[in-house]
Amino acid sequence: MKEIKFLYQKYKDGVIFTLAFHVLIFAILNISEFRIKKEFVEPEIIIDFPQEALIETPEQKFENDENLTSNRHSEQTNVASNKAANQLNDFFNEEYQRELEQAQNLAKDVSQQLSKDIPTIDDLKMPEETTENIDPDSIMNKLYSGESNIEYYLENRYHLRLPIPVYLSHHGGIVKVNIEVDNSGKVLSAEPEGNTNRTLLSYAKTAALRTEFNAVSPGKGKQKGYIIYTFIAQ
Repeated sequence: MKEIKFLYQKYKDGVIFTLAFHVLIFAILNISEFRIKKEFVEPEIIIDFPQEALIETPEQKFENDENLTSNRHSEQTNVASNKAANQLNDFFNEEYQRELEQAQNLAKDVSQQLSKDIPTIDDLKMPEETTENIDPDSIMNKLYSGESNIEYYLENRYHLRLPIPVYLSHHGGIVKVNIEVDNSGKVLSAEPEGNTNRTLLSYAKTAALRTEFNAVSPGKGKQKGYIIYTFIAQ
């Protein structure tokens, strides 16, 4: 025990100095660590937008106006393009209609010219149907269709004499003859169509010109109608 006290007394100053030194070092390290942590703590950032920042700058206003103008121009361009396309379609449709009408008129003129070139056969013999002793009201104002494969229509008129050529040809087919009739019932003109066989066309034209209808008052004027012949091949 005396030895321990002797050693304590001998080295007391050194031990106290050592302890004091370590305490000082420990305190310095703690203070340094605290400062380092404090430096690395990010402060809270608050961004305050002033009211003036919400107002467009002249450059932003110009850019927005330019974009708006560009969009309006694009819309106007699309509208103009659609309008031009519609006008182009209308032009082609009108042009097509004009060409179609011209073609139809040309075909009609050619048909009329060809029908005028179809000769009649003066010595052609054919049976005839008459309406003698038949009540006119039974056939007037109706599309006539007899057992002889002949149909005709002439408003408010009926036939008095109807030649029948449909059994005279070696060829079969249908021929429509457009006719014009005067007040007395005489057929003034006959234009056959609807077939390319000239024999059938000649027979139909000859029969149509020989057809007679009932007379009407002079004030009626010329009247147009048609006769359809269905030829039976013999």
